[in-house]
Amino acid sequence: METEKLMDEIDLILQMSKAGTMSTLVSPTLREYMTFYIKDYALYTETKKNSLIIRGIEHDPIIDITLGGDEGSGNYLDIVGETKVVDDQEGVDWLQWEKGLFAVADDVVMLKVVVQKVKLVEAVQE
Repeated sequence: METEKLMDEIDLILQMSKAGTMSTLVSPTLREYMTFYIKDYALYTETKKNSLIIRGIEHDPIIDITLGGDEGSGNYLDIVGETKVVDDQEGVDWLQWEKGLFAVADDVVMLKVVVQKVKLVEAVQE
């Protein structure tokens, strides 16, 4: 696939697919289904402070996200990135605004995923 077409497909998946799975490299079989929001080429999401994902991130912040593979083309992204807890108020406020009217609970942590690698996986044609 030529570079421009590849980038267009990646952008389309990022715009259309907000939900996906996230796992840590510490325990890749434990996946959490999450909704992701994009800002400045980073992915943002939230999870409970005592979730398995947080425990895994404490040991190793590198995570794997699978995003896409839905009603569009069927193609999906395999994303590897480094996760950081969002503790600045501006970041928290932005994510709350993106989510709409939903309030952020006290036991929830905001996460920022700085993307290190993106792989486009094409759907198998039958």
